[in-house]
Amino acid sequence: MTGQSVADHGFAGREAAPLTLRPTARDRTLIAQRIALAEDLLRQCCFCQHRCRVDRTRGEMGKCGCDATSHAYSEEVLWGEEEFITPSYAIFFAGCNLRCAFCSASESNLQPQNHTPIAAEAVARRVRRCEPRPASFSLIGGEPTVHLHTCLRLIAALPPDLPVVWNSNFYFTHSAAQLLEGLVDVFIADVHFGNDDCARSLAGVESYLETLTRNLQWANSAGTLVARHLVLPGHLECCTRPALELLAEELPRVPIHIMTSYVPPTAPTIGELGRELDEQEAARAFEIGQSLGLRTTE
Repeated sequence: MTGQSVADHGFAGREAAPLTLRPTARDRTLIAQRIALAEDLLRQCCFCQHRCRVDRTRGEMGKCGCDATSHAYSEEVLWGEEEFITPSYAIFFAGCNLRCAFCSASESNLQPQNHTPIAAEAVARRVRRCEPRPASFSLIGGEPTVHLHTCLRLIAALPPDLPVVWNSNFYFTHSAAQLLEGLVDVFIADVHFGNDDCARSLAGVESYLETLTRNLQWANSAGTLVARHLVLPGHLECCTRPALELLAEELPRVPIHIMTSYVPPTAPTIGELGRELDEQEAARAFEIGQSLGLRTTE
């Protein structure tokens, strides 16, 4: 997570048709089967593209730093998300499969066990008591993928008519996608990088674009997909332009938010990521989006 609000950005591209929520009819028997499959995969974890194959049920940890117990560093109602999912009751998972040099939640992601363990039924009770009633329930991070088994337990415990939002960096495997199929209504994709070199040097991941593109195409067929791109200082040509070009070519009808509210991390970081985004970069990012005819949403 970068800690950016989605309410403080936007550009005058082609406006998308208003997005609406259509809650999936979730089959409890199917969810129970998916939970069992996910917990079996924990023994040779392959939820994300790192495919660490560690046995998390025995306390082993892969690159995400998580064992079989999921922890949350925040649980709150969000009012600054896309309009059609707001207000959204959100669980922020501690632990992530990326190590982004600009992450604002790096402390929580590096030491997830320092935070509160998640009890699905207790969360569901709080959701039911929440006033006003949330329009959706968001699984956020960190990264929800590395807590897929817990995400499925949360989905099982939620009110059946409450739409589920999967807010992810989209660095997950086909196996993870299969477990989510038919259980998630909205996918929010954080498209961070426009090339594999920056993904490798800034987040420690391989085969980023291939994995991202595959999962974006899948999510677009599996539910409502919205893409977000945070413009990084000094990465306009290497990341922003190719990332937006990829979205325009592969998913021209998917709504996108171009986010220009980058906040430099307090810890030392790589290159220009230690400074704020300047006005010229922000304006140029919007110009690129306009030139590509990308669709926008609120």
